[in-house]
Amino acid sequence: MRNALSELPVLLCCLRGGMIAGFISSLLLLPGRFYRARRKGRRARAFPVTAFSLLDFTAAAALAAVFALTLLKANGGEPRLYAVCGFAAGAAITAGAVKRLALREPPTP
Repeated sequence: MRNALSELPVLLCCLRGGMIAGFISSLLLLPGRFYRARRKGRRARAFPVTAFSLLDFTAAAALAAVFALTLLKANGGEPRLYAVCGFAAGAAITAGAVKRLALREPPTP
């Protein structure tokens, strides 16, 4: 029988994997957010919309790949609730921080 302290390294590894996935996701999704924020009120062209949809799909695929590799490395591929929660928490923390920094408006003098 395992005690709770033996699972702490798995949780921390999944938290780190989630932070990496959140950073990758934010970097892939930010160009689309900048484009959509800049192009308000105009008709969107087909090429940019398709390109940013492809970036969204790439971000989702990157998240899935990092999640699978993290679970494989940390826990032998066994999905446990605390591992999934650690991954989600790491991704949310990092993605929120990167988006908040990148979308922050510059100070007006």
